[in-house]
Amino acid sequence: MTMNNNFNNIVNQGDRICATLECNGRRLASVNGSGFASLEAVKRALLEIAGSFAGMAVLTVRNCTSGWRNVSAMATMRRPVLVEQPAAAAAPRMGAQYLIPWAS
Repeated sequence: MTMNNNFNNIVNQGDRICATLECNGRRLASVNGSGFASLEAVKRALLEIAGSFAGMAVLTVRNCTSGWRNVSAMATMRRPVLVEQPAAAAAPRMGAQYLIPWAS
């Protein structure tokens, strides 16, 4: 018995897609709906929702309309973008601790 491994997982615009992205046992993102033009569009949507993460993630895409499921691994080294902090304001901040030079 031989299996045909040339099966292409095709996503059409009206197909109902259920997809998740998990990393270290944590669900980073999920989508459930239609309107995706391709499998690549589903992956891009999940990555956009997930935000910045680093490591191996498991991508599960299920096409409920066509009846197929695709599970694949995805590695990324996306690092969080450091946002430049504005200059310190003249007013004291709530919840912050200040050093008092004459008290130390």
